[in-house]
Amino acid sequence: MISRMRVLLAVMLTVLVVFTGRLMYLQLARAEQYSDLSRQNFTHPQRIAPLRGRLLSRDGTVLADNRVAYDLMYWGGEVRGWSRLAHLLDLEGPPRPPDAEVPSEVRNGAVVAWNIDDELVPAVEERVAGQPNLYLRERIERIYPTNLAAQTVGYTGLADPERHPGYGLDDMIGVSGLEAGLEEILYGAPGRALVEVDHRGVPLVRRELEPATPGTDVVLTLDTDAQRAAEDALEGAAQYVNEVRAENGLPRVTRTKGALLAMDVHTGDVVAMASLPTFDQNLFTHRPNDPETLADVLSDDDGKPLANRAIQAFPPASTYKLVTSYTLLERGFVGPGTRYGCSARLSFGGIIWRNWATYYRGDYTVTEAIADSCNTYYWRAAIDTPDFREGWAAFAQALQEDAQRFGYGRTIGVGLPAEHSGRVPDEDWTRQAKDTPWYPGYTLNTVIGQGDVLATPLQTLQFVGALANRGDLVQPRLVRAVGGEPRPVRTRQIPGDSWDVLAEGMRRMVTDYGASRRIGPQADFPLAVAGKTGTAEAGGPEGMEHAWFMAYAPAGDPDIAVVAFLENAGSSSATAVPVVRDFLADHYDLDWDGD
Repeated sequence: MISRMRVLLAVMLTVLVVFTGRLMYLQLARAEQYSDLSRQNFTHPQRIAPLRGRLLSRDGTVLADNRVAYDLMYWGGEVRGWSRLAHLLDLEGPPRPPDAEVPSEVRNGAVVAWNIDDELVPAVEERVAGQPNLYLRERIERIYPTNLAAQTVGYTGLADPERHPGYGLDDMIGVSGLEAGLEEILYGAPGRALVEVDHRGVPLVRRELEPATPGTDVVLTLDTDAQRAAEDALEGAAQYVNEVRAENGLPRVTRTKGALLAMDVHTGDVVAMASLPTFDQNLFTHRPNDPETLADVLSDDDGKPLANRAIQAFPPASTYKLVTSYTLLERGFVGPGTRYGCSARLSFGGIIWRNWATYYRGDYTVTEAIADSCNTYYWRAAIDTPDFREGWAAFAQALQEDAQRFGYGRTIGVGLPAEHSGRVPDEDWTRQAKDTPWYPGYTLNTVIGQGDVLATPLQTLQFVGALANRGDLVQPRLVRAVGGEPRPVRTRQIPGDSWDVLAEGMRRMVTDYGASRRIGPQADFPLAVAGKTGTAEAGGPEGMEHAWFMAYAPAGDPDIAVVAFLENAGSSSATAVPVVRDFLADHYDLDWDGD
């Protein structure tokens, strides 16, 4: 009996020693490991989204900013005093619980109220305090206080981590314009935090481990006054367009489609880049957005308000004649005094090539051909070049090379991802695109800016700036400084001896020919302007052509270059010229009583 008791006691003692040893092992040797596992049961890592860098105009006006938005979030279950809270926020019915199939709601809860007014936040905080299933979420929202230069500044959207590695679900990412083009500068770097939650996942305590690095502020070259003047002038173009449409029996339009750009010819600073129709950038960043208004913008296939027409490519029409004039003069195909007849038409290759004028205008020099925009002068001058009938001859090659020298046919690179490169057609492109050799007729189309040549208003702005500077080509830029560090001005010299001849032709267009009635002596316009119109065929009836006007001012000592492009506006002298005139009158604050 005693022996059995001793065995039992020994077994019990052994078991006790084993359990005690195991307990000591778990509590002492494995304490830190199990403590970590325990903490993981009620703490979650959290990503801290970085504050996005701001976009500012050259005068310090904030064009893209951040604001703290407050949303009321709900985890499900009973809410004390819901009726009072619902009345305060003008809500109807009970709150909706989180949807288990929506990742953001699983992580954050369901949104009961978006963007609570700042003055209501203290009252809501008071009613939410102590309620485990409600909380106020702070969220950073991108805002555009002025809504100026909407297509140029662009807008942001919520990132998709699957398509945008390194971003979180609540991060903002640039979708268009400079917001997208400067993404690496504006974004910054995310931080890390640990959030303690209860058994339902409701956040209790948040501890920051690594702060987020904010994005860098960017100062743009845009000037708010110049931008407003450009947008106002472009809006006013509808009046001139409708006058032309009435003359041609076309219905009225209620809005303008086009672009207006202005640049400091010395620095390349683009002080205005307007595109119409435009849109409200806040529609895409404010939560919740208005679905109907947003759908109207997205489905506007006629106006295409999201498109930046300043960087889209169109036939440059007669603005391109300045490139042709440069090539004719600098390559020695004509001299300043060489004359060709400016007739109403010309026969070549079995085709009748028609000038804009229906009667003989006289024997013109290149200066007069520029001023009066004479097609037949350029056709005759081109036909007179060596081996012209062979197609891709010396003149055609020289014209293509000079156009590329001025920046046509390639993007300028101002930070806008949607910028088009335009097109300077050559023999290789023609064989690939048309499966034909380069015919002489292609050259005749190209010399007047028609056919297959395409240019953006931004490229045209760079070109007219080079003309204003007598060959000093200053690259247009939209970014003036990044994080307080100024960006360099980029220039290159284009050789030439014919700048004065080209300038005289552009000046005489304003003083002696078509533009004189709108922006010259006949209009009593008090500013000396040099410019060149262009009316590009658009495949429709008369009055539906695209209208161009490129200019610089003051003509004798230029400081600004301007380009207007109006889609389906008709006569450039009657539409694009007065738009530039209205902009210059506003920009220079001229005391002028014009029409």
